Amino acid sequence: MSSAAAARRLLPPLLFLLSLGVAGCASRPVGGMPPARLQAIAHNDRGVARQAEGDADLALDEFRQALRLHGSIENTGGMAVSLVNIARTQRLKGDLRAAREALVRAEPLLAENPGLAPELEFEKAKILLAQGELAAARDCAARAEAAEGEGRGAARANLLALILFRMGAPARAQAEKALQRSRAEGAAAEEANALRLLGELERGEGNLAGSTQRLLRALQLDKELGLGRKIALDLRGLGANLAQGGEPAAAARLYRRAQEVSLNGGDAASAAQDLRRLAELCRQAGAADPRGTGGAGEECRQFRGGR
Repeated sequence: MSSAAAARRLLPPLLFLLSLGVAGCASRPVGGMPPARLQAIAHNDRGVARQAEGDADLALDEFRQALRLHGSIENTGGMAVSLVNIARTQRLKGDLRAAREALVRAEPLLAENPGLAPELEFEKAKILLAQGELAAARDCAARAEAAEGEGRGAARANLLALILFRMGAPARAQAEKALQRSRAEGAAAEEANALRLLGELERGEGNLAGSTQRLLRALQLDKELGLGRKIALDLRGLGANLAQGGEPAAAARLYRRAQEVSLNGGDAASAAQDLRRLAELCRQAGAADPRGTGGAGEECRQFRGGR
């Protein structure tokens, strides 16, 4: 397996996977491959499918089987792919330690497979970002973005923009770059990511109208793609705009919608955070006042004794 072909078999970030269909991840192996390699490819493809369905545990089982089979014939490219896929899946599960351990195992394999280095740097940046190691994450993301990629420029540009934003560094130019690349690549999920970040930047600058426009477009794209977690993020952003604009009752309605999306999608932690924010907004809207709700409706009923 050449390093370029191996890179095409990597499990992309979940949003990229859903928006582009990952044609490369399900490509048919050519004839003449050893049986172990053919079996490993089949396990990898099933892992990608299980991850797309949201079953991280089954995805890990498949990727581990792929790693074992590639290792049995010393196919270092396949081993590196499997390890990066394992790292990505562990990160999505929230096990950052296991994710980093998988990448540590993958790094020595890059000497024979340099084409996989950008994908490893991209995943390492994601893990470092989740761990709060922002400067190191920025450096990894910058190296990943600088590499040539096959339809991956938008995802890499978006990641670097997000890290810059989290660092408090200027991020608008990078986010605009990500938006342009996403549209050029036809990457709708990445376009929504860029729009969401630009919406955050607009809010920080006090341009609530501009922020709302960006977030409404992101929400439309995420709904078309069926990306529940991103839909919830869009709703929270729109709610934050209303709260900042002095409309807590209207903001409460959006946070209630975000909470329901998170609950239905199995994201209990985010739903709990939405509930706390909803309670604050209901109090601001006067929901705790027995004489009225301050304009808030059903979404605040639980905070006024069920009345």
